[in-house]
Amino acid sequence: MSDMPIIIQNQTKPARQVAILGFEGVLLLDVAGPAQVFGSANAMLGWPAYVLEMVSEQGEDCVTDTGLRLRCDQSFATRTPAHDVIIPGGPGVDRLLDDTAVRNFLLRAEAEAERIISVCSGSLLTASAGLLDGRQATTHWERADMVQRRFAAVRWSLDQIFTHDGKFHCSAGVTAGIDLSLALVEQDHGRAVALRVAREMVVFMQRQGGQSQFSVPLMAQSTTSKRLSSLYSRIEANPAASWTVKEMARFAGTTERTLHRDFVQEFGQTPSRILEEGRMSLARTYLERSRKSVKEIASLSGFGTEQKLRRSFLKRLGVPPSEYRMRFGQMQDEAGES
Repeated sequence: MSDMPIIIQNQTKPARQVAILGFEGVLLLDVAGPAQVFGSANAMLGWPAYVLEMVSEQGEDCVTDTGLRLRCDQSFATRTPAHDVIIPGGPGVDRLLDDTAVRNFLLRAEAEAERIISVCSGSLLTASAGLLDGRQATTHWERADMVQRRFAAVRWSLDQIFTHDGKFHCSAGVTAGIDLSLALVEQDHGRAVALRVAREMVVFMQRQGGQSQFSVPLMAQSTTSKRLSSLYSRIEANPAASWTVKEMARFAGTTERTLHRDFVQEFGQTPSRILEEGRMSLARTYLERSRKSVKEIASLSGFGTEQKLRRSFLKRLGVPPSEYRMRFGQMQDEAGES
C-alpha cells in the first residue's frame, strides 16, 4: 500500500467510465498497466475518478497471453457508452483484424466515446476498422513493416512512444501504455497527481524520444554476434567516453565499413546513431534528476558543448534541453511541492 498522502481535490468532474476490451490472447500488461495507473489515480485523488470494467463480445471471461484468466463484466455489444475505450494488444490481435463484431464495437466507440486508447498492437485493431486513416498513430516496433504495408492510409509515427490525434491515442510498446495513461491522468487532473502516481509505481513520469531507443538495447541483448553485443554493452556502460567509429571498429576487431554494415543489419542503426542515443539517455537523466547546469551536463554526457547537446535535443526530441528540464525535471517538481 502506498504511504503517499492523498491529494485532496474537489470532486467537480464526473467519474470517467473506462471500458477495456478483452479477448483471447490479450497481453496481460496491456490491460494491467493502464488499469493500475487509473486505479492509483483514484487512490491519490481520494475518489473514483475512473470506473474500470472489462468488456468482451459476449461478456465471457478471457484468457490472457500468460494463461491467467480475466473476468469480463459485460458484452461490448450491449454496453452503454464509455468515456474512454482501451484497446489492448497481444498475440490474439491477429485473428481479430477482420472480426465483424470487434469492428462494429470500434465504430460505435468512435461515435460515442471521448477517447479511444490503443495500446501496443491494439493499434492494429483500431486501424483495421479504418478509424486511423489519415491520422497519426504508432504501435510496437516489431509490427512496423506489417502496419505500413497493410494500413498505408495511416500516418504511422513509429518512433514515437505515444501519439495523440483527435480522440485517438496510441502507445508503442507494452510499457508505453503506462506512459500514455500517465499523460491522460495529467490531462484530466494535473501534473501533481500524475507525478505521484508515477512515483508510486516507480516509473518515469514520461519518457521522451523514440521507441527505437528501447528496442535497440533489447535487440542488442539477443544478437548472435558476441563482438557486436560486447561493443554495444561497452558503449551503453560509458556513452560519455570519447568514442569514434574507428575506435569502435578496433574494439570489435573489424573495419569501420564492416562495422557500419553490421550495425545497420543487426540493429537498424549506425554506430554513431546508437552512440548519440546513449548520450541522449544520459543527458535526459541528468536533466530530470539533477540541478547540474546544461553546460556541465553536455560535458558529462559526452556531447562536449552546449551547442551539440542542444542540436541533438532539437533533432531527436523537438525541444531544447532547458525546456525538457522545465517539463520533466523531478528536482524542479519536488522544489515546487515543498
